[in-house]
Amino acid sequence: MNETDISKIDQDVIDNFEYFQNVRRHIHAHPEVGPEQPDTVDFIKEQFKGMVDIVILEAQAKAGVVIDIICKGDGPIIGFRADMDALDIMESSCDTHFPHLNNFCSKFENKMHACGHDMHTATLIGFGKIMYEHRKNLKGKIRLLFQPGEEGHGGAAHMIGAGFLEGVQNVFALHNWPNMQLGQIGLKKGPFFASIDHFKVKINGIGGHGAAPEKASDQILAMSRIINDLQAVISRRISGLEQAVLSVCYANAGSPSALNVLPQSATFGGSIRTFNASTQDKIEEEFKRVCQNSALSIHPSCRVEIEYTREYPQTVNDESLCCEVEKVFSQFIKKENLFSNYTPTLGAEDFSFMLEKTPGVIFLVGGTAPEKLNQDTVFLHNPSFDVDEKAMLFGVQAFKSLAFNFLS
Repeated sequence: MNETDISKIDQDVIDNFEYFQNVRRHIHAHPEVGPEQPDTVDFIKEQFKGMVDIVILEAQAKAGVVIDIICKGDGPIIGFRADMDALDIMESSCDTHFPHLNNFCSKFENKMHACGHDMHTATLIGFGKIMYEHRKNLKGKIRLLFQPGEEGHGGAAHMIGAGFLEGVQNVFALHNWPNMQLGQIGLKKGPFFASIDHFKVKINGIGGHGAAPEKASDQILAMSRIINDLQAVISRRISGLEQAVLSVCYANAGSPSALNVLPQSATFGGSIRTFNASTQDKIEEEFKRVCQNSALSIHPSCRVEIEYTREYPQTVNDESLCCEVEKVFSQFIKKENLFSNYTPTLGAEDFSFMLEKTPGVIFLVGGTAPEKLNQDTVFLHNPSFDVDEKAMLFGVQAFKSLAFNFLS
């Protein structure tokens, strides 16, 4: 990365880059999965220990931790959020994997920061440490929202339940993005991340002998028929103008040691994503209809049990704030590297709950060096995933610029 790429990054951000790296690498090496991250919370509090004009807020364990930076004069509370949790993934030990090369791979088996939340948390810590030095030049409060449980546990909703967004005027978040080059930022007015619904389906029936399928109801065949037919919900029951995806992510039936047994039950599950609430309703209705009817088309004794839950709503950026954010970012991002109408993602984000409560914006920060960005670039939730650490310079600068814009 040459010097001109960071020519508009503030010097105090550049000077603290090594600190950002050290924080990120510690968090990466010590991942915590699930709705609570107690060790990460302790590490965060340690970074702000002994500092005046700092208030640490905690509630129930699933609500993370909040750091308030008290500025000189009266003014609004502006929130900045980072998710902290890792994933149940075994990290790559490949010789070309950057954390492996630099000795900060996950220390815990089957736990890994494969979505860049370590970078998000380090960015927010670094931003907080820098803004602490500027607090006497600003008015109001900077609220750092360190959130657990984004990966399917609704940690944002727990933070709202704890009252951490009460009185907050606006709230901002970022997500690293491997499909964008280092030094690029993407955002979009309105729906940006999709809603996500989860489903679990169990087919019960008559088990039997593999030699006499007519005396059983064959739940594996019923499951296969359902999974196949469900794809027609998206392709034939939803308008081609609507974006939606239905993915079956696990299936289970029988035993590899019982090759002559037709099992009594079969299960499968997965997720559904869309940007439109009415489409979301239609898919749920059609999903349940297909499951029941497709199973019965195999055998009248097949009985279907469905668990269908609405996990996260659409993540909707405030339109007027997006215009303001774009102006702020244009001060340090080249015009050709600032995408104000970036393609929405069918990924889901529980930051959506915060945006239902408080006007705000989530934006994407490019995470891949230009020479490494190609069709084979590793995406999120992959054992070989890694983010270029220089992305934190742009993340911290983005948050800093927003803070000065809203609290000066």
